[in-house]
Amino acid sequence: MHVRGIFRGLIVVCCAVGIAASSHARPAQEGSLPPIDAATRAAIVDSITAVIDSVYVLGEPAERIVKEIRRALAAGEYDSFTDPSKFAERLHEDCQRINHDGHFRIFALPPLDPSVVAAGHDEDPEEVELRKRYRKAINYGFKKAEILDGGVGYLRFDDFGQGEDAFEAAAAAMNFIANSSAVILDLRHNGGGSGSMIRFICGYLFEEEQHLINWDIRAEKKTVQSHSADYVPGRRITEQPVYVLTSGNTFSAAEEFTFDLKNLERATVVGDTTGGGGHTVAAKIFDFETFRVGIRVPYGRAYNPLNNEGWEGVGVIPHIPVPADQALDVAHADALRKLLDAEENERAQVVYHWALQDVESRVKPIELTRKQMKKYTGTFGPRRVFMRDGGLRYQRERGPEYELVPIGKDLFRVGDLGYFRLSFGYDERGKITKVIGHYSDGRRNENAKDGN
Repeated sequence: MHVRGIFRGLIVVCCAVGIAASSHARPAQEGSLPPIDAATRAAIVDSITAVIDSVYVLGEPAERIVKEIRRALAAGEYDSFTDPSKFAERLHEDCQRINHDGHFRIFALPPLDPSVVAAGHDEDPEEVELRKRYRKAINYGFKKAEILDGGVGYLRFDDFGQGEDAFEAAAAAMNFIANSSAVILDLRHNGGGSGSMIRFICGYLFEEEQHLINWDIRAEKKTVQSHSADYVPGRRITEQPVYVLTSGNTFSAAEEFTFDLKNLERATVVGDTTGGGGHTVAAKIFDFETFRVGIRVPYGRAYNPLNNEGWEGVGVIPHIPVPADQALDVAHADALRKLLDAEENERAQVVYHWALQDVESRVKPIELTRKQMKKYTGTFGPRRVFMRDGGLRYQRERGPEYELVPIGKDLFRVGDLGYFRLSFGYDERGKITKVIGHYSDGRRNENAKDGN
C-alpha cells in the first residue's frame, strides 16, 4: 500500500462539500472495482483510523470513532463487504452515526493510470486541465454582478476559489459594485472553498487589516489566526452597508465569511440559518494498487476569539430570518429603507422611494379580486385599462399592452417599464375619475376618464 495526497502542511482551508480537495477525482461506482478480502479491509480500517486518531479536530469523538470502527471490524460486522465502494460508504456511515460532521467523508476511488504514477503525479494532468477550464468557464464562482434599483450593488458568488485567476475575478466583481449605495453579497448557493478568498474579499470591506477568526489545530496543538488582506486592487467598500444572503446550503468557507462579518458587525445577515460546517478539512489518499481510499478529515475548529464560539453543528443564525428565496428582496428593501431614512436630498429620496415601493410589493404581494380589478377599467383619453386573461392590462393608444401589477393602494407597476407607474384618482363619491402616470424622475401627468 502506498500513501498519496498526504497533507501538504495543515494550511487553513475550508473546503466545499464533495470529493477530497487533493484528488478532485470522482468516487468509484459500486461494482466497478476488484473485490477485497479480510486483510485488505483490515488495512483500510488501520489507515482510516490512524488518520482520525491523530488528525481529527475533536479528540473525544475521534477516540469514540476509532474504538467503534475497530470493534466492528473485530466483531465481523464488515465481513460481508467485498466491494471497496460499499465498504467505504459503510465506514463513512458508521463514523457519521458516532459523530456527525458535514465535512467528514470516506470514499473509494479508481486507481491512477500507471503512466500518471510513473510520472510522479497525484492525479491525471488531463483532469487537472479540465478542472482549470471548468473553473474559468464559470468565472471562478462569480456568477452575477449587477446594480439593483436604488443603486444597490448585488454580487452572487457560489464558490470561494483560490489562485491568481480567481482573485482577478473577485477583484473585478468587487470593483464593479464599489460605487453602490449599499452592497448585497449572495451566498445562498455557496458551499465553501478557500480561506484565502475569504481573506481577500474581506480586505475590500474593511479600511485596514482585520483579525477575522481563530483556528485550533489539534494535531499540531496550536492556534492559527486569520486576518483580512492588507492590500486589495481597486477601491475598498468601507462606507456602504453590507448584506449577506444565506440558506441551508451556505456551508464551510461561505459560513466563515458570514460568521466573520456578523461578529465584526460589518454585515447584516438575511435568510436561513447556514449548514453548520465549522471545521477546516484536508484530504488523504491511500493507494491499494487496484483501487484507492480517500478520507476528508476535519482538522481545525473555527471560533470567535472574543467568546470561543463557532458555528459547527449549529450554523450561522441570520439577523433577519426569512426563507432563502425571499432573502434578496427583504435585504434590498431593508437597505432602501435605511438609505431613504438617512437621505436629506429630496431628489435622491425620490429615487430610493421609487425603488422601495417596487421591492416591498415583491416582499408582500398584493392580490386583487376580479371585482376589485374591474373598478379600474375604462378609457382615459389615450390610455386604456382593461381586463384580459384574469388580470389587468394597460395600453396607450395603439402601443403595446402591459400587465398591471398592484404595488400599493391604487398604484400599479406597468409591465417591465421600470421608469413608469400608474395610479388612479377618485372624486368625493369614491368614483374613479382619472388615471395618473408617474415617472421615476418625479414627473407625472393625468388623463380624465372618458364619460365623466
